[in-house]
Amino acid sequence: MLVHATHSHSAPSLSRGSGVAGLQDAAGFEAYTAVLPDLVSGAVFAAHRRLRPAHVGAAVTHAPGLSVNRVRHERPVDDAVTVIRVDDTGGAPLAAVVGFTAHPITVGGITTEWDAEYPAPLRAAVEAELPGVECLFVQGCAGDVAPFDDWWFGNWDASRHSYERRDWLGEKLAEAALEAHARAEPSPDARVAAGAEWLDLRRRRHHYTADELREATEAWEAGAQPDWPETWSQEVHTMTSAQQFPASYMWGALTMYADMVERADVPVRTEVQALAVGDAAIAANSFELFNEPGSQIKASSPFGTTIAAAYTNDYLGYLPASDDLDLVAGVPLGDILDQDKWRWAYGITNSNVDRGEVDRLVEASTELLGRLHA
Repeated sequence: MLVHATHSHSAPSLSRGSGVAGLQDAAGFEAYTAVLPDLVSGAVFAAHRRLRPAHVGAAVTHAPGLSVNRVRHERPVDDAVTVIRVDDTGGAPLAAVVGFTAHPITVGGITTEWDAEYPAPLRAAVEAELPGVECLFVQGCAGDVAPFDDWWFGNWDASRHSYERRDWLGEKLAEAALEAHARAEPSPDARVAAGAEWLDLRRRRHHYTADELREATEAWEAGAQPDWPETWSQEVHTMTSAQQFPASYMWGALTMYADMVERADVPVRTEVQALAVGDAAIAANSFELFNEPGSQIKASSPFGTTIAAAYTNDYLGYLPASDDLDLVAGVPLGDILDQDKWRWAYGITNSNVDRGEVDRLVEASTELLGRLHA
């Protein structure tokens, strides 16, 4: 079983089981929390009861300009739209697994209503075009990838949050997915394989002391902090919210850094997992893995089509490339908490895994794919 979360900023915040310090379940969702395991297991049971012979194929296309590296916007991003097509033996569509890499944050805080974000209009458009298909969305390694080409940290001129932008993005991705779906050639000879491996990754070491962190926390708590508005005006944006409302970001950083000191010798335990069918595979991890290591997993895969899926089986926080951690090494605590100076490095500043350990995760994922392929 592979349990994957699309990851949305417009749904109930459930952090149970997370290995990241400071994350808390939002109040008011207790009933949803209680029923969710039954909903998930019910979906699994229903799928099991409906098992039938199928033909499977896969194809990849690209959607340039629909995403950007929000940390270093000059860097390339994985703009692949990957489709695993599943038909019944008569050629009728059963399912389409669509993979794309970008944070689902188009709606932001403009509403208090729950929202399934851009994967919802994407799925709706694919299912409308292919009657009978169940469209599943798989989120790629989007730790440093945002939607649209102007959504990078610190850009005060980024296009606004809206339902219209959400739907436009979902429908554009659906167009690409349908094109790839039409090219995917289902085969009746698709071998199925699965595997997993557990890793103990070294927890990140920084130079901030427990006393220094405690003093910074007390100083921050003593100051006046602006409250988040219940709903966002047009002036509030995910790409600049930390500069406008730094309190929660500073609290999160201080809590995480203190936890790194307290649990310095406790490894971050994580599972890498892979599923394969025919010449397509899904390689999964539990982090908000950055684009570069996610792309490395895909590039090293022996399968013809590979989706690198983050946010799977747990949530263990951001995981950037090793070289990215060098960018924040040795920065004084007072500076790293300054959101005007260091918001651009979000995902690097608050990773709880030490330098070099991401390479072990990439290597383990590659080896796992190799074993499944063999």
